[in-house]
Amino acid sequence: MTTEKDTVNTRAVFFVGGFDPKSPEAFFSRVDRENGRFEQLWDADITHQAFDGGDADIVCTQFQTSGQDEGHAWSTTTDFHYLSIDDIVLKDFSRNFLVRLVRYIISFADYTVTGTGMKFFWHGWRFSMYALYPMAMLLASLGLSLIAGSWAGSIGSSYPTACALIAFLACFAFCYQFVMKRGHVLHLMDLWSFSTEYQYRRRPDMDDKLNRFADQIYAAASSNQYDEILTIGHSTGGALILDATARVAERHPDFATHAANVTVLTVGSTALKIGLHPFSDWFRSRLKNLFEKTPVKWVEFQCVTDLINFHKTNPAELMRLDSTMQTPIHIDTIRVKNMIGSEVYGRIKNNYFRIHYQFVYANTQKYYYDFPAFCFGPAYLAQRLQVARDMKSLNPYLHNLSGRTRELS
Repeated sequence: MTTEKDTVNTRAVFFVGGFDPKSPEAFFSRVDRENGRFEQLWDADITHQAFDGGDADIVCTQFQTSGQDEGHAWSTTTDFHYLSIDDIVLKDFSRNFLVRLVRYIISFADYTVTGTGMKFFWHGWRFSMYALYPMAMLLASLGLSLIAGSWAGSIGSSYPTACALIAFLACFAFCYQFVMKRGHVLHLMDLWSFSTEYQYRRRPDMDDKLNRFADQIYAAASSNQYDEILTIGHSTGGALILDATARVAERHPDFATHAANVTVLTVGSTALKIGLHPFSDWFRSRLKNLFEKTPVKWVEFQCVTDLINFHKTNPAELMRLDSTMQTPIHIDTIRVKNMIGSEVYGRIKNNYFRIHYQFVYANTQKYYYDFPAFCFGPAYLAQRLQVARDMKSLNPYLHNLSGRTRELS
């Protein structure tokens, strides 16, 4: 039976998502939608305040979650802090195509020349397919347009050069509209350009946000009012949240005395696209300082069916942090099919972006990995991880919301 002692009464969550144009309004609308599924699955009730719009970059909303677990009533309050990078993403999106193309080519060349792209293939060949996708689509569009131009110039017109040029431009415009825009190519070009600029520390706009986010994490930790503090990053946010948490230790030397209940949770993370780059020593040094000098814990969830993460890797080991960490990194693999059922999985398994976002969506069947439960439920993250370890040989998802084992029938 769950007792008051092993229940989280107050929690602070600090969340950074991927490189998406997701406004706070859109983000919390998605949270509400997913929480509806969570409530139905777990027979819980979640209410929340209107989010605080005082800071356009760091928006905080308080969630109150309650329910019954084995006859015991529980209630958990979560102060959820969302770091919006919507303005940065939209600014990069607003550049004209040629600027975006040049920035991306420079980024692609950098990852190639430095050997980082080869590291992607060596440590996660599935991720390397995702990394190569924008360039492959660009080359395919260019090749198709050249073929169209060559054909138009060879059909015997009085103006073969003009016909070839018109056909080339028309075909490329078609590819731009229906391949690059709808196929997320332009989006991913900007993502890789941003990642390159960030790893070379050329994004002061991002630095400013992360510094302010770090200060809020410190304020929560030093307040001593939270049972659990989770700093969570998804996708590109995996690198950003690691950086933000490490900045806390850098900016506040006494953070180590307040950090015992702080856990970094990276889900579907692409942090290694920064951590494996030879010119990201600053990033690795900052993380080493965090995990060597503070008791902050690191939990990473990966997924084999998700192309956009480094499955079966130990990011702490690859960044040479593991030997100095006070607490070893915990790495676990989730199965999306066990989260949403075979029928739903069958419909989405070929939609790689949808699979990637299941990390931060609600489940439709009970499973030890449950993102809303991590953020709003009564169990400590460590409790749910222990249940997963205990039950792997039996059934990895039959346990209750408090993280305690449920009897198998």
